[in-house]
Amino acid sequence: MAKTQTFDQELRSLQKYIESNENEDAKRQLLYPLFTKLFKDKFSIESGKNTHGADGYVEGQIIIEAKTNYTQWLDGFYQALHYKKKFGLSYNSIMVIAHEFCAIWKIKNLPEFAVVISNTADANMAPSTIGKENARKTAKTNMLLIKEAAQYWLEPKDLKGELFQGKKSLITETYEILKALTHLDSERIQVNKHNFIHAIERMKLFFETPIEAVHAFYSIIPYWDITSSVAENEISETIRIIGFSGKKFSDDIKIIPKYKKEFTKFIETQYVFTNEGSGLTVDYYFSRFDEVLAVIDPEYVKQHGIFFTDDNLSKFALWFAKNEVFESIHENYVVFDPAGGSGNLISSYKGKLKHKIISELQPDLLKIIEKRMKADPWHIETGFTVVPKTSTNQGLNFIEKNGTDYYQILEDAVLDSTKKPLDKPLAFLLNPPYKNTDENVVTREKSDAEYEINAEILALTGADAGKERYLAFLGQILNICKAQTQKLPKAKPLVMIFTPTSWLIPRPTYKPFRKTWDEHFTYLNGFITTSNEFFKLKGKWPLAFTIWQYEPNEERENKVKVLDLTHAKKTDLAFDWLDIDEELNPAVESFVNPFDFVNLDNSRGDIRNMLPELERKGKLVRQPRYDFSLSIKEYNKEIVSGFPSKNKDRHFKLLRKCGESDGSFIGFMDDNTPVRLKQDQSNRMSNEPDSVWFMLMSSFSSINLQQIHSGAANSRSYCAYDVVSSQALFSWYAISKSIFGRNPLWTNQYEIWQPNISDHLKVDWFALCYAFGLAENRCVVTKFEKDNPVEGAPEVWVDNPMSPNNQESFYRTILQKEIKKSTPSPSGRVGLGLDLATTIEAFYQYWNLNYTKGQILENVGLHEEAYFTYFDYPDFVTKDSGLIQIKKYADVNDCSDLLEKITTISEKTKLVKEEIYRMLVEDFKYFE
Repeated sequence: MAKTQTFDQELRSLQKYIESNENEDAKRQLLYPLFTKLFKDKFSIESGKNTHGADGYVEGQIIIEAKTNYTQWLDGFYQALHYKKKFGLSYNSIMVIAHEFCAIWKIKNLPEFAVVISNTADANMAPSTIGKENARKTAKTNMLLIKEAAQYWLEPKDLKGELFQGKKSLITETYEILKALTHLDSERIQVNKHNFIHAIERMKLFFETPIEAVHAFYSIIPYWDITSSVAENEISETIRIIGFSGKKFSDDIKIIPKYKKEFTKFIETQYVFTNEGSGLTVDYYFSRFDEVLAVIDPEYVKQHGIFFTDDNLSKFALWFAKNEVFESIHENYVVFDPAGGSGNLISSYKGKLKHKIISELQPDLLKIIEKRMKADPWHIETGFTVVPKTSTNQGLNFIEKNGTDYYQILEDAVLDSTKKPLDKPLAFLLNPPYKNTDENVVTREKSDAEYEINAEILALTGADAGKERYLAFLGQILNICKAQTQKLPKAKPLVMIFTPTSWLIPRPTYKPFRKTWDEHFTYLNGFITTSNEFFKLKGKWPLAFTIWQYEPNEERENKVKVLDLTHAKKTDLAFDWLDIDEELNPAVESFVNPFDFVNLDNSRGDIRNMLPELERKGKLVRQPRYDFSLSIKEYNKEIVSGFPSKNKDRHFKLLRKCGESDGSFIGFMDDNTPVRLKQDQSNRMSNEPDSVWFMLMSSFSSINLQQIHSGAANSRSYCAYDVVSSQALFSWYAISKSIFGRNPLWTNQYEIWQPNISDHLKVDWFALCYAFGLAENRCVVTKFEKDNPVEGAPEVWVDNPMSPNNQESFYRTILQKEIKKSTPSPSGRVGLGLDLATTIEAFYQYWNLNYTKGQILENVGLHEEAYFTYFDYPDFVTKDSGLIQIKKYADVNDCSDLLEKITTISEKTKLVKEEIYRMLVEDFKYFE
């Protein structure tokens, strides 16, 4: 597939040219990139051999005149025309460009008087002179005629005011200029799949609100062809688009009266490109409605939690449902989408779904869906029901009514539309809003996104879970299924739905609802994709499409296994979905086959279960996390936190109290700023280097934040004080660091779990984890001054618990002997941890023998580091300084010998990290 050429950089350059008020000579270089890329070697500049002084020239196509000010546009217009008479240049279009001005004319459309003036001018005079002379001869009324003859026109007043209130966006206008330049030889400019959103943006000018421009575009595209014209109804002050040589016409459209003439030119100089043979139909433009709305009103989209479904993903979901579950969804069910959005889901798979019911809360969206259906003969033939009728200018809130009342509305609508009863089970097919309503109410109200959820739904979901609108949709689906099966006892409604995965696992908040759901529905199949690959969503998380059937059973507990398609890209699903099944099915199956199924459940456990028990308040409890940054602090201008006194921002701007101002133990912020602490309730604090502290996030989604410190971290902190606690915490840390960026996307919904470590690999595993922690810790040696930040606070020396040079350190007393239990094997695999640890030990010996020599070295260039910068004493290093301190010392003081050894440590650390990952994936089957 050929790559589409983009002009973003060149159009930014053009935008700068139009914005700049410098003279044309100073900014002319900004003009050239677009024309050079567009016309390549056909484009000549002012100094070109055959240009004769014109600012730009493409033989047979266009001549460009650049001016400084808008007031010179008419000079430039006549100057451009004179190049044809004086030098015989050949072109069919003229472009004049200046500060906040651009206009393009086709020669054949110029007023006759302008052509006559140009043709009778003195051929011996320079174009610049003729331009000024002819401009003086032109009356104001004729100037207006020249302006109206322009194919494109932008002047300074167009760029004043407010967007959506008459002001044009210069970004949009540069794309409009590009569109004109790429169709110089065409009678009309093509509106196609690459530029139609920019066309809609330009249409905003003609309407009171942006959404009206969207409605207008989707109202006229079935009729906007190369024959289209605009017809005006003077009585109703509306217009219609007459297309297909007068055989078809659009609905009435109301535009701002003063823009009727400009709108007419906009329509009659362009056309919407379709190509039935290649599959580029009017429906293609409807399928991208999500992109249009996101550009027009992103706040509306955000507050409603609307994330429209990618067209190809919609088609794949229906293929998956049909081929994996039921061959005859279209024959045995009435498919219903209560949150129609752009209509991609409900309209995407022609030939597969028969009668359809579509509803939507927002009447604006419902009108678009109906337009889409009516523009397609297949939908008209097979039948569809829009609920409620768009003529009412109302939507239908899916979660505002009780299930019985809502089902009655559906029955009445189908009977009214088809003259037949709703006598088949419903197949819910939807991508509901994912919006969490626990946000700003005022903002939602402005977007009409604030509404009540029916009490019967909240009784199912619970108040907290009900804040997730997709869960409220699930609750209403359950209620409607109950209502339908009361009238059709043998019915077994289907549910095919896109949702986040939280309720499928389920996470704790959703457990009660999942229990109720499982009692009513049996799980059939599903797949997961990546949120921001197929949806206009911020963040990257797994999004599921799951299929369920209503079949009550109070004993049921569904096991949810889904096909993991999180590595799939949008382009992977670009199949010819209109192909016959014999051709389509093998192609899609070959795409699906390499992917595996994964279980979405809570069976994997939690790595915190590895932590040993310790005494807390006289009871044995599993080691709790420690946080010294918890309390909301009142601003009383007094020092209450344990930061150094010079750390004034944290003392007086931070909205939390951190530590204690007179504490006798030291912890660390994530940037290694020391903080005074007091003993915790589990007696884990120590001023000796006999324990090491970790900041450890429990969720896979935050594994990049893990750290190891000399003292307690500000939040989510745990202490390794013996072998058992070390096994848990160093494993937790090593797992996090080794899988970061490589863990499957679905794991981001989980807490990190304990690996299933084989007995014969335990020694090697822990040796690797300890060695990795030795290489990748942030431990330091520092000193907290006395009387800082308050009088009476003691001086506290902080040592490095991971120093191989200190016989009393945690590393020497606990970890070193555990690492040495691992011995090299012939393959070298088992010895990687021991090799790394031995290398670091040798490095520390070298550091002491050749640098510190058992002494404290002061003023060593570390004074700006967070663990020294807030104190008055000189910065220093010792034989036990942290590895990060020695690295910094080597960098600052250009110690090539140390840097070389540090490089070796880094290389061996990478090998250990890879081995940890390999053992997790291959030996422990961690993600299976």
